[in-house]
Amino acid sequence: MKIKNTDVNLDKHYLAPVTYVPSHANGNAGHPDCEQGSIIRLGNNSVFVLYSKSRTVQATNPEDLTWG
Repeated sequence: MKIKNTDVNLDKHYLAPVTYVPSHANGNAGHPDCEQGSIIRLGNNSVFVLYSKSRTVQATNPEDLTWG
C-alpha cells in the first residue's frame, strides 16, 4: 500500500501525520473539507486514520491521503 508513491509501513509510519483530501478538492490540501490526522493501523485496502478535528477513526482509501 502506498501514499503518494511511498510504501506505508506501520513500524515506520505509526502516528505519522496525513491529510485526507476528498476527490472534489481536486488535490488541494488546503480545501476546507480536508482533515488532518495520524495513521494508527493498516487494513487490506485502507489506512485507518485518527482524525484530529472529528476525533474519529476512519478507514480511508490511501489514494485520498497525502503526507503531512
